[in-house]
Amino acid sequence: MIGIIVVAHENIGKEMVEATRRIIPEADHLVSVSVRSKQTPASIREEVEEAMSSLPPHEGVLILTDMFGGTPTNICLAFLNQPQVEVISGLNLPMLIKLASMRGKTLSFAELVNFIQDYGQRNIVVASKVLVGKIDQI
Repeated sequence: MIGIIVVAHENIGKEMVEATRRIIPEADHLVSVSVRSKQTPASIREEVEEAMSSLPPHEGVLILTDMFGGTPTNICLAFLNQPQVEVISGLNLPMLIKLASMRGKTLSFAELVNFIQDYGQRNIVVASKVLVGKIDQI
C-alpha cells in the first residue's frame, strides 16, 4: 500500500480528504496537511513529517499538492531525497478518489506515480467539448 499525504493551501486538502473518505470510508492511508499563510517553512515541514509518521505501514509515500511553485509544493520537494517518495502537484478530487480505491492493487510505486498523473490529467475536461451535440438535452 502507498501512503498518501495531501499538502495544500488552507483547508483545500483537508476538505478533499474528507470528501474522499465520505465516498471510501476505509481510506485510512490518506492524511492532509493544511498550509496556513502565516506558517513558517520549518513548521510546515514538521507537519509533513508528522503526517508521514502517522501513515499505516506503507511501500512509499505519494505527496499530492495543489499547485506547482506554491509553498506546499516547494516545502515538499525537500522530501524527494527519501526513497519511495514522490510529489505530484495539481491535485484534483478524481485523482484522490482513484488512489483511495486502488488500495489493494499491485502497481509498483513508479507505475502508480505515472498512472495517477495521467488519470488526473484525463479528468480535467471542458464540459462543452464532452457534451457536443448533447447540451440542448440537458
